[in-house]
Amino acid sequence: MNFTALDFETANTHKTSICAVGMAIVENGKVVKTISKLIRPIPDFYSYWNVQIHGITPEMTQDAPYFIDVWQELKPYIDGTTLVAHNAAFDVGALRSILSAHDISFPNTTYFCSHVVSKKVFNELPSHKLSTVCKHLNIPLNHHEAESDAIGAAQIIIKANERLDITSIDALLATLKMKLKVF
Repeated sequence: MNFTALDFETANTHKTSICAVGMAIVENGKVVKTISKLIRPIPDFYSYWNVQIHGITPEMTQDAPYFIDVWQELKPYIDGTTLVAHNAAFDVGALRSILSAHDISFPNTTYFCSHVVSKKVFNELPSHKLSTVCKHLNIPLNHHEAESDAIGAAQIIIKANERLDITSIDALLATLKMKLKVF
């Protein structure tokens, strides 16, 4: 089972305002690499509410690279693979927006949502927020820290496969009657 879990934090309500990216690269059902980067957002201002959620401030990203400056480093873990994110519509939307803003062609990737998977596999839970699912599964989480959230999403998929005694994304999605979405 190979995939890349992805999480973005944003500075404001603009989808292009990525201020942090976290990734967890999974090979053969294990997290083998993680990536954590602060990003200078576009537009470069912070909403009070966003800062309250993730704790990232303008001072923390004032000298950080823009997304375009780290894209070539991130792209190999996205292009040609399957992405996973908790509430994938948000993270995929942010990635589409920032790539469009820089006139960068979209990667060849598919994706699915760990939130949807958790609702189907861990249906005993009253809520399927990332923090709730991780707590239930004993997955350490520093919620709204991008790398930790990406690891949490990855571990949810790994544990869903374990619960269902499945060893591949294709088998997981077939069992849950889900389809990969095309980026």
